[in-house]
Amino acid sequence: MRQRIVLIHATPLAVGPINDTFKQLWPEAEISNLLDDALSVDRAKESALTPRLYKRIDTLVDYAVNIDASAVLFTCSAFGAAIEASAQQHALPILKPNEAMFEDALEQGGNIVMLATFAPAVKGMEEEFQALASSHHSDATLSSVVVAGARDALNSGNAERHNQLIVEAAKQHQEAAAIILAHFSMEIAYQQVKAAVPCTVLSSPQSAVKKLKHVMK
Repeated sequence: MRQRIVLIHATPLAVGPINDTFKQLWPEAEISNLLDDALSVDRAKESALTPRLYKRIDTLVDYAVNIDASAVLFTCSAFGAAIEASAQQHALPILKPNEAMFEDALEQGGNIVMLATFAPAVKGMEEEFQALASSHHSDATLSSVVVAGARDALNSGNAERHNQLIVEAAKQHQEAAAIILAHFSMEIAYQQVKAAVPCTVLSSPQSAVKKLKHVMK
């Protein structure tokens, strides 16, 4: 029987990229998609995660458990602490969007540049990276760059402009040990970024699928 991986999305922008990545890297997995697109809207209104947002994340995980999930992968990077709290209450693997990519970045070491398009997610991601670096006794550093206008372009249907802005930002940091793309929605720019810079480029969907495939063997 195929293992059911439940993907929980806070924006429809993440749905296509992660499903395409599963098709490429782990086509045997059975994928189920849960979308609450009000989550990213409501998160953008808050300076920090609220108790209500914690509860909503936990409710989504409970739903995934009730439909027989073998594992859960969140695809929105703005809810890390809430995902951690929910994971502690459940036995099945529950992955934060960026933890696998951060682990890959720590293996790379050195100065890691994170390109992001959704500013409310950045602070929590930086904290998550620093905590992981500390636990791994790594001296890797993280520099964050918010690519202005890219998210708006994608929301308006202009993927070409979205990708162009991300590539332009990446070219400003070619000296980095690695460039990481913060959000699942940025996967559509991956190949163009990789072709534009000499350093390693990491993406959340690719790292997450590879880790899940390993964990679920």
